[in-house]
Amino acid sequence: MKHIFVINPAAGKTNATETLLPRLHALFVGREEELETYLTTGVGDATRFVKERCAASNGEHLRFYSCGGDGTMNEVLQGLAGCANAAMGVVPCGSGNDFVRSFPDCDFSNLEAQIAAEERPIDLIHFNNQWSANICSAGLDSDVCKKMARYKRLPLVTGSGAYILALISTFFSPMGKQAHIV
Repeated sequence: MKHIFVINPAAGKTNATETLLPRLHALFVGREEELETYLTTGVGDATRFVKERCAASNGEHLRFYSCGGDGTMNEVLQGLAGCANAAMGVVPCGSGNDFVRSFPDCDFSNLEAQIAAEERPIDLIHFNNQWSANICSAGLDSDVCKKMARYKRLPLVTGSGAYILALISTFFSPMGKQAHIV
């Protein structure tokens, strides 16, 4: 099995690459051929990379690890959806990490455990030709998440602080959306 860590250097307040890469190389000493890392370069890059890597796998089992926040995880999920020989792990390096919070008894930062873990299926949501692993938002919540990116880069603002600032900003903005539901 190939362990592929898709790392988003722009996720969260600090670049996790500097601490994550040395940990990964130490964990794979003596079995370097099982490890692959990829640093994303912008929006949509993780999806593109994962799709291309799945297409070139020749049936080899791939386990992708989303190293970033919910946006990175979403991109990795879009890339591997429909690939029968691929699975996904999550290494939380983002601001919100909402998916990880859905599993309070799991330590997603324990890389050794994730690498050795047995894979388990989860339910997915398919909406507007996109896949979602834990939540599909519309209206107020999606507006808050969109604005949160602006606030998370401010000094001394944590992920939850950015969410609160975005919530306040959204609450005092014009509300209402038009939607067509089928």
